[in-house]
Amino acid sequence: MASPSPGGSLGLLLWLLLLPPRLGASSPPSPPPSPPPSSPPSSPPSPPPSPGGGPEGPGASVWRATRPPATSRPREAAILSQLVELVPGCGQVTAKILGGEAAEEGKWPWQVSLRINQKHVCGGSLITQQWVLTAGHCILSHFSYTVKMGDRSIYEENTSVVVPIRNVIVHPQLSVIGTIQKDLALLQLLYPVNFSMTIQPICIPQKTFQVEAGTTCWVTGWGRQEEYGSKLVARILQEVDQDIIHHKRCNEMIQKAMTTNKSVVLEGMICGYKAAGKDSCQGDSGGPLVCKFQDTWVQVGIVSWGFGCGRRNVPGVYTNIASYAEWIVNVMNQAASLYSVVLLIPLLCLVLLLGILMAP
Repeated sequence: MASPSPGGSLGLLLWLLLLPPRLGASSPPSPPPSPPPSSPPSSPPSPPPSPGGGPEGPGASVWRATRPPATSRPREAAILSQLVELVPGCGQVTAKILGGEAAEEGKWPWQVSLRINQKHVCGGSLITQQWVLTAGHCILSHFSYTVKMGDRSIYEENTSVVVPIRNVIVHPQLSVIGTIQKDLALLQLLYPVNFSMTIQPICIPQKTFQVEAGTTCWVTGWGRQEEYGSKLVARILQEVDQDIIHHKRCNEMIQKAMTTNKSVVLEGMICGYKAAGKDSCQGDSGGPLVCKFQDTWVQVGIVSWGFGCGRRNVPGVYTNIASYAEWIVNVMNQAASLYSVVLLIPLLCLVLLLGILMAP
């Protein structure tokens, strides 16, 4: 019987080290040990939402965030089962309640500002310790990007950190000719960030997840506050509620506004509208559209485009994240595999050298 050689043992060790952990898309993320108290964002009264939506696709899981279910535990478990497993405990807000009102800092802890030369160009959302999701059309050639997170101020750095971007991956089928399509990009941070009260990841849904039309969700950003006449960038992070409209109904509304018969809102897009004057605008691109299910926030859209800003009966258009969940997970897995190989090249050289030295 032959005994194992030292070179074989070293090779086995190397093979085990090269196996990277893979991100899943089916197991639910574990909730944190002590979930924070639920406190919906406050907003001024608004008119009743315009009817919107369309037929749900076959096999889609439909959830509504505005009415609590009769049995919360089974409902909550079902919702969590429809999220991509990126970070356990994602979508939690840990800001405390002071005097009956939610503290402003930490209200949207996944919001980031994408920057070029320290100037805000787009929004984005933190989905893991080292990955940010944004709109593909925000990526302008080969500039050096950074992201600022952890602070509602666009200028000050009270509780924020600024992290350089290590790698940018734009969806390969992004189109900005005519209707913007497949409008998303992933940004890999130079180093992982530490989570805190003001820095937390947002959950993203699986491809089968579909929000019910009429669900009230929220969009945040530092963009222009009016279509004309306002500053390009707001000093403090802004928030606005939006009611979900599915792409078929949204297409009809925007076609009417644009007086065209051409389909402009396509599959892979989702829309939001509440009332005239409540909308995302220039500078908000790439930012998150999020919905709250029990105590968990889920990002359902990325600010993409619109026909003007805040016009009556004209919804804003967002990239539907559920449609691209598999692409997001695949990109992150490939990057993790490549990083593992690059990191272990010196170890490979050492193993080969030891094998040569120990050979008879």
